[in-house]
Amino acid sequence: MTDVEHSELRCESCGEVADHELRYAGRLLESTRCTNCGHQIELTPRSRVPAYVRDLEQRLASKPRRMWRRAARDPLGYARQLPGAIIRQPAKFLRELRELLR
Repeated sequence: MTDVEHSELRCESCGEVADHELRYAGRLLESTRCTNCGHQIELTPRSRVPAYVRDLEQRLASKPRRMWRRAARDPLGYARQLPGAIIRQPAKFLRELRELLR
Protein backbone atom coordinates (compact mmCIF):
# COMPACT_ATOMS: atom_id res chain seq x y z
CA MET A 1 0.00 0.00 0.00
CA THR A 2 1.54 3.28 -1.12
CA ASP A 3 0.29 6.64 0.11
CA VAL A 4 1.06 9.87 -1.73
CA GLU A 5 1.47 13.27 -0.08
CA HIS A 6 2.63 16.60 -1.45
CA SER A 7 5.08 19.13 -0.06
CA GLU A 8 6.96 22.16 -1.33
CA LEU A 9 10.67 21.39 -1.36
CA ARG A 10 13.74 22.70 -3.17
CA CYS A 11 14.60 20.30 -5.97
CA GLU A 12 18.23 19.28 -6.11
CA SER A 13 18.00 18.91 -9.89
CA CYS A 14 16.27 22.12 -11.09
CA GLY A 15 17.02 24.19 -7.96
CA GLU A 16 13.44 25.49 -7.77
CA VAL A 17 11.12 25.36 -4.79
CA ALA A 18 8.33 23.23 -6.22
CA ASP A 19 5.60 20.83 -5.25
CA HIS A 20 7.01 17.31 -4.73
CA GLU A 21 5.13 14.02 -4.62
CA LEU A 22 6.20 12.05 -1.56
CA ARG A 23 5.39 8.33 -1.80
CA TYR A 24 5.22 6.33 1.40
CA ALA A 25 5.21 2.57 1.86
CA GLY A 26 3.38 2.36 5.15
CA ARG A 27 5.07 4.92 7.37
CA LEU A 28 8.39 5.01 5.48
CA LEU A 29 9.36 7.35 2.65
CA GLU A 30 9.78 5.37 -0.57
CA SER A 31 10.41 8.06 -3.22
CA THR A 32 10.10 11.75 -4.09
CA ARG A 33 9.32 13.34 -7.45
CA CYS A 34 9.57 17.00 -8.41
CA THR A 35 6.40 18.05 -10.24
CA ASN A 36 8.34 20.91 -11.87
CA CYS A 37 11.10 18.96 -13.66
CA GLY A 38 10.13 15.34 -12.97
CA HIS A 39 13.36 14.49 -11.13
CA GLN A 40 12.75 11.42 -8.98
CA ILE A 41 14.67 9.97 -6.06
CA GLU A 42 13.87 6.42 -4.99
CA LEU A 43 15.12 4.99 -1.74
CA THR A 44 16.35 1.44 -2.14
CA PRO A 45 14.87 -1.24 0.10
CA ARG A 46 18.28 -1.66 1.71
CA SER A 47 18.41 2.04 2.66
CA ARG A 48 14.90 1.87 4.19
CA VAL A 49 15.80 -0.96 6.61
CA PRO A 50 17.40 1.29 9.30
CA ALA A 51 14.36 3.61 9.24
CA TYR A 52 12.05 0.60 9.54
CA VAL A 53 14.01 -0.76 12.50
CA ARG A 54 13.81 2.64 14.29
CA ASP A 55 10.07 2.84 13.56
CA LEU A 56 9.55 -0.72 14.82
CA GLU A 57 11.48 0.04 18.02
CA GLN A 58 9.31 3.09 18.66
CA ARG A 59 6.11 1.13 18.02
CA LEU A 60 7.23 -1.67 20.35
CA ALA A 61 8.19 0.79 23.10
CA SER A 62 4.83 2.57 22.89
CA LYS A 63 2.72 -0.62 22.59
CA PRO A 64 2.07 -1.15 26.32
CA ARG A 65 0.84 2.44 26.71
CA ARG A 66 -1.39 2.17 23.62
CA MET A 67 -2.82 -1.15 24.84
CA TRP A 68 -3.52 0.31 28.27
CA ARG A 69 -5.39 3.29 26.78
CA ARG A 70 -7.54 1.03 24.59
CA ALA A 71 -8.32 -1.23 27.55
CA ALA A 72 -9.26 1.76 29.73
CA ARG A 73 -11.51 3.21 27.01
CA ASP A 74 -13.44 0.00 26.25
CA PRO A 75 -12.53 -2.93 28.53
CA LEU A 76 -15.05 -5.42 27.09
CA GLY A 77 -14.32 -4.56 23.46
CA TYR A 78 -10.60 -4.73 24.16
CA ALA A 79 -10.93 -8.16 25.80
CA ARG A 80 -12.98 -9.44 22.84
CA GLN A 81 -10.57 -8.13 20.19
CA LEU A 82 -7.28 -9.03 21.88
CA PRO A 83 -7.10 -12.74 20.87
CA GLY A 84 -7.68 -11.95 17.19
CA ALA A 85 -5.18 -9.09 17.29
CA ILE A 86 -2.53 -11.39 18.74
CA ILE A 87 -3.18 -14.00 16.05
CA ARG A 88 -3.01 -11.40 13.23
CA GLN A 89 0.23 -9.78 14.43
CA PRO A 90 2.76 -12.20 12.82
CA ALA A 91 1.05 -11.89 9.41
CA LYS A 92 1.01 -8.09 9.75
CA PHE A 93 4.73 -8.08 10.53
CA LEU A 94 5.51 -10.33 7.53
CA ARG A 95 3.46 -8.07 5.21
CA GLU A 96 5.44 -5.07 6.42
CA LEU A 97 8.75 -6.84 5.80
CA ARG A 98 7.64 -7.98 2.34
CA GLU A 99 6.56 -4.42 1.47
CA LEU A 100 9.86 -3.05 2.76
CA LEU A 101 12.01 -5.46 0.77
CA ARG A 102 10.03 -5.45 -2.49
